[in-house]
Amino acid sequence: MSEQCPYCQDSQHQIKAGKNKSGSQKYKCKLCDRRYTPQPSQMYSDEMRLQAVKLYADGMNYRRIGRQLGVDHKTVINWVKAYTDQLPDAPQPEQVDWAELDELFTFVGAKKRDLRDDGC
Repeated sequence: MSEQCPYCQDSQHQIKAGKNKSGSQKYKCKLCDRRYTPQPSQMYSDEMRLQAVKLYADGMNYRRIGRQLGVDHKTVINWVKAYTDQLPDAPQPEQVDWAELDELFTFVGAKKRDLRDDGC
């Protein structure tokens, strides 16, 4: 058996001991009499995860990224969230003591003009 007990580090006395609700295999160590579930292997490469984050940063939505990479959009959401959680906090803007504002009124478009009041 290639599994190693995370408690006593023994790899010779491991037996299968059922499955979790998610379907992951559980093991029991006969040496220390503890049950454990080994860490799942990473299904998707780090390159694919980084590509999903880059596509999101370029403005693509989660569902489209999921379709393009062949993964569920919720998985893409989790990748982007995990990536942004590890980023450092943004620097705080400086305190502004004095600000001067000016009023400006603009009109965009064309005013409606009644052709009957043209005076011609």
